[in-house]
Amino acid sequence: MKVSVSWLKNLVEINNDINELAEKLSMTGFEVESLEDLSAQAKNVVIGFVDEITPHPNAEKLKVCTVDVGLAKKLSIVCGATNVKAGYHVLVAKVGAYLSSKSLKIKLSNLRGVESEGMICSLAELGIESSNEGIEILEDNETNIPPIGSNAIDYLGLNDTLIELAITANRPDGMSMVGIAREISTITNSKLTLPTLNYDEDFERFYPNIRDKETIGSECIYSLTYIDTIDNTGRINKSIYNKLSSLRQNCINPVVDITNYLMLEQGQPLHAFDADLLDNLVGRKVIPNDFGIRNGNEGESFVALDNKEYKLNENIKVITCNDFPIAIAGIIGGINSSVSSKTTRIWLEAAVFTPTSIRNSSREIGLRTDASSRYEKGISPYMTTAVSKRASQLISLELGGKIRSFHVNNEFKKRSINVDLRTEKINSVLGKLRCSDNNIFDKSSNIYRYLNKDEIEPLLKKLGCLLTSNSDGWNVEIPPYRSSDLTREIDLIEEIARLIGYDNFDSNMPDPLAPGVLTPPKLVERRLRNSFIHNGFQEIVTSSLVGPDNTDENAVLIKNPLLSETSRLRTNVWGEHLKILQRNVSFGSEGCWIFEIAKTYKKEEESFVETNLLAGALTGNKRFSKWGTASKQISLDYFEARGKLKQSLEVLGIEIIDKQITEIDLMHPGRTSELLVEGKSIGFFGQIHPSLSEKCDLIKETYLFNLDLDSLIKAATRKTNWTRIYKDYPTVPFMERDIALIHSKKYSSLEIINLIKKSGRPLLEKVELIDRYEGSSIPDDFVSQAFRIKYRDPKKTLVEEDINPIHEKIRRHLKEKIKADLRS
Repeated sequence: MKVSVSWLKNLVEINNDINELAEKLSMTGFEVESLEDLSAQAKNVVIGFVDEITPHPNAEKLKVCTVDVGLAKKLSIVCGATNVKAGYHVLVAKVGAYLSSKSLKIKLSNLRGVESEGMICSLAELGIESSNEGIEILEDNETNIPPIGSNAIDYLGLNDTLIELAITANRPDGMSMVGIAREISTITNSKLTLPTLNYDEDFERFYPNIRDKETIGSECIYSLTYIDTIDNTGRINKSIYNKLSSLRQNCINPVVDITNYLMLEQGQPLHAFDADLLDNLVGRKVIPNDFGIRNGNEGESFVALDNKEYKLNENIKVITCNDFPIAIAGIIGGINSSVSSKTTRIWLEAAVFTPTSIRNSSREIGLRTDASSRYEKGISPYMTTAVSKRASQLISLELGGKIRSFHVNNEFKKRSINVDLRTEKINSVLGKLRCSDNNIFDKSSNIYRYLNKDEIEPLLKKLGCLLTSNSDGWNVEIPPYRSSDLTREIDLIEEIARLIGYDNFDSNMPDPLAPGVLTPPKLVERRLRNSFIHNGFQEIVTSSLVGPDNTDENAVLIKNPLLSETSRLRTNVWGEHLKILQRNVSFGSEGCWIFEIAKTYKKEEESFVETNLLAGALTGNKRFSKWGTASKQISLDYFEARGKLKQSLEVLGIEIIDKQITEIDLMHPGRTSELLVEGKSIGFFGQIHPSLSEKCDLIKETYLFNLDLDSLIKAATRKTNWTRIYKDYPTVPFMERDIALIHSKKYSSLEIINLIKKSGRPLLEKVELIDRYEGSSIPDDFVSQAFRIKYRDPKKTLVEEDINPIHEKIRRHLKEKIKADLRS
């Protein structure tokens, strides 16, 4: 929100330096983002008079102008504008002027053999929006021409400073010049001079065809004023023109300029419909009850004032006349009812729509306007009729219009807002003030006291509140312009604290609390993060909101998304992880290993399921040096990648078993394993499907893992795993035996290892696969594998007689249960 200091000075007495005022506004909640001196746009630009024009000797489209700028010598300026004429006043940028809007410094230059000593300017070249083509001719717009050679700043209305403010969602009154003026008056205790508004309820009730109750809620209003005999030719008066221009508002025609002026002044958007065009559209004379509000129809088109055609749907709210769409509610009007210089009769609309309906419509059509930004914050419906009356009076005064009728929808009921404010509650919430010996606020003092009634009442009156004292405090009547945000007792207390200054109150820290400690689940999570990072992974954080390209039928849809790209909650994380790998590889990274502790969401019947995941992806290799390494080795094989995940998970102290799985569509069917903890599946690890790696432009050796974090934490924090048990280090040696066998491929290595472990009790300590062979010397459905078995008795050194019976038992079970052919 930009505000003009010169306009503010018409509304409120400003005695502070602009920088000091900006600091005060920031400290009370209206953060100042920037200050802009508009006079810089026209520095060294003066009023000139064109004495004589001669053709350019070397260019047909150029003219050589002799211009008087109040100097002893007249300037010779080459100009290409078609509307330059002798005997008229113009704007001249002298040599040395800098046109900031064009980043152009005016220099003495030679144009096709003729020296040019400046530049005759258009308004656009000075950064002022204008519908006029060519240079600015002062006689076209002004009867009182400034003296020749005088600075053009005053003529252009640029003797001003713009303050850009960040308006928070809870202060819609700050979206107007009057609102900021009231704020300045409150914080500087200065005098206000505001336009008078008429709040009398002298209107007729009417019944617009409002089919969509979400757009006009119980706290909203829709009003129409019929005005005729308007002279909309010419230009709005200089005062309004300069105020609009200073805030970069394009002046279009007097009626539209007045509606924009009132929107900026009071914060209430207005829209004017050409009554003659509406009559032609409907085919008869329009009456108030012809107006209505409905949802757009699928496939319905609408041409707006920006000459763009918008496709409507049921999420877009439209204003209608006899069911013909004439505006998108609260956002933009239609070309079929637009006001022009030919307009003599109008229907002036003033309304308050629900913020949600405006946000939805704005998002659907991809357009946000000055009007919609105000509606989205939620403006007060109790100001609407008063602002509409002021606009009507200006149209009557400036353009000769006659106000024929004023209508308000029948459902609107004006009510006063009263809030009980207790002194005890104020002191309870805010605590004590720091003050000096003479009771003046002093944040460096060590003297404390509570606020008294004599200090509170002036603050509330500055806000425009009407107070009625009672035994507990006051009954406070809220002014219409603050009815949107001052609705509770705590809102008033916050205003009191804001105006006094939070730093003037004593700080009340809570009593010392017992120091916090991480719970076992949180400790496991921290250990996991650190372990992955130590093993070369990089932690990432991705958004839980995704777009419609996530076509999962169980996806949770957002009811009121800001963008279509964030319209639903994700059902997986691997999609975004692959995009991150692809981006890093495309930027030259040879390896990218990432992990994330994330949540996914899905809908199950009438409920929603949230899942905590430990997920990640790996592609390429990460080495500090390529010395001693084959130059073509740029990827990890399956076992190296699985080993990285294993190293990272070892910090949990739990056993994770791999089992081949082929049912996951996005994964390689022969290089994917299901991971089991305590006999239950917790997720998968594997290489992505070749078709997916090609689609994502990644190397084939790209791996994903997706693990249920809650299951991992539950297993890691189980008492038997969480409580560390220390054992004596074995002081006796172990004995090893190898078993080589040929067996059917239907038996996995895991099944064979489990069988060996079960048969080798109690002396078997460890068994591992050491060799695997498939080839022409072995039948197609068989495989040769070798296992190394380690035996140990913690109490004595083993001899052959101790392990032979157990070893033979293992061999016998392998023959009997999996029909293995033993080779050793």
